[in-house]
Amino acid sequence: MAVYWKQTSWHYDFWKGKMRHQKGGFPTKQEARSAEAEARKNLSKINTDFIGLCESRLKDLEKRRTKQHFRENQRLIENLILKWGNKKEISRQDIEDYLDSKTSPYVANRELRFIKALFNHGLEKDLVGYNPAQRIKLYPITKTTKYIPPRADIDKVLTKATPSQKQYLLAVINTMARIREINRLKWEDVHEDYLILWTRKARNSDLTPRKIPLNNTLVEVLKATPRIKEYVFCYKNGKPYGYRRKMLLRLCEKGGVKVFGYHALRHYGASVLANAGIPLTDIQALLGHQRTTTTDIYLQSIKDGLKEAVKKLESLS
Repeated sequence: MAVYWKQTSWHYDFWKGKMRHQKGGFPTKQEARSAEAEARKNLSKINTDFIGLCESRLKDLEKRRTKQHFRENQRLIENLILKWGNKKEISRQDIEDYLDSKTSPYVANRELRFIKALFNHGLEKDLVGYNPAQRIKLYPITKTTKYIPPRADIDKVLTKATPSQKQYLLAVINTMARIREINRLKWEDVHEDYLILWTRKARNSDLTPRKIPLNNTLVEVLKATPRIKEYVFCYKNGKPYGYRRKMLLRLCEKGGVKVFGYHALRHYGASVLANAGIPLTDIQALLGHQRTTTTDIYLQSIKDGLKEAVKKLESLS
């Protein structure tokens, strides 16, 4: 397809060599065709060195990283080719101007990391002589307090869940796992008194294991979960679950509680353990964090000990 209508606007979409070029938001078909023609015209002046860098990076990501990470980089690289494809040299100013056009600092920081990784790949492969993004700092972000659902709201959600949904959520709560770790869990990783979760760190292309002890709830959950194929939690055809965002959203709505996501359950679990006096390093190990500073971000609830300490001040009033 070259020019087509999608939802509310016209788009163009074509391949040139091994790269896909697409853009939308055009109010008329003629404008989309004109933009496509201009894009094809600009490709004739394209910087083949930059194209080679992009193709090498995508090839490496396809082999070493997740499909999602590959697709995110692919979309960014396609945009960068349209932006910089006809430039002989890409400067720091080019990158800063591009990042300044992003809708939020979160988006800009994510794309800055991708761009830095793109040029670092070029350095490793001797495709470029330097990284123009190397010294660009991340955009400042105003941190907000993460919402941690109270136990009563979690109980309301669990009462609205089907038996299989409840088993799934209890597994998430009692392991404090990332949702992808739970979806990736295989029966071969379940042992008598522990299970193994596998995660892929942002800066590491390899899957890293960590052991999670089984409590009584997890034992009962695993006993009640039927073995279909290799994955513990999966569809009837044996394929592992996807993110299942709508499932939790609907359960929150049915329970009449403020909507929260799976990651909020990790924050909830960390806060419960902190209030129970569990050492920070143990919570860090369960969450699978590399640094205690990351774990500390999760501990936003006021510990019972602090409440008692503040009460002591009442006698001074």
